[in-house]
This record gives sequence, C-alpha cells and structure tokens, in this order.
Amino acid sequence: MNHRQTVQAVARRLPHLPKHTVAEVLEVAAEVWAAELAQPGGTVTLVNLGRLHVEAQQMQVGGAVRDRLEAQYGTAPATIRRLYYRFRPSGRLRDLIEEGYEKGED
Repeated sequence: MNHRQTVQAVARRLPHLPKHTVAEVLEVAAEVWAAELAQPGGTVTLVNLGRLHVEAQQMQVGGAVRDRLEAQYGTAPATIRRLYYRFRPSGRLRDLIEEGYEKGED
C-alpha cells in the first residue's frame, strides 16, 4: 500500500475529512516519526502495529574491510558504526498476519 492508497483508505473511513487533510496528517506524522528515529535511542510505537527503532553498533575494522578502506581512502578507522533498522510487530498485528496466511493456504 503506497501513500495515495493509504490516503484513500483513511478518507473512506473518515468521510468528514477531505483527502488533502488526511494526506497532510500522514505527512506530518511521518516527519515527526522520522525526526524521532533520527535521534540516538529514538523509538516510535504505533498502537496495534508495532515498534520502530534504530540500533547502532560499533564494529571493529579488520581483514578485507580494512584493506579495502585503506586502498580506497588511504587510511581506515579502528571502528565503524553500523545501523540496524528494526520493526517489532505487536501481538495483534502478528495474529492478523497469521490469520491472513492461514486463510490464504486453504
């Protein structure tokens, strides 16, 4: 489901709101969530959907990675930061997904 489809679906469920208002609310929410996730330790929890967060890890640079960085840049740092983008679904979402897949297998 893309942005336009989401706006249409929400506008159908909330007929008192025009599509442009729904679109604006979704865009503002996305901006707020992105700003939160850009902060170290930032987390966004969406009711009945799940939790989004970013984990950062410092990794030692060695072996082939060190060789490639030195060849490319002339020097290599002792450590590099790696970011992991995580989504942890809620129990309700997991149940809905399981039900959907069970129906699809029939």
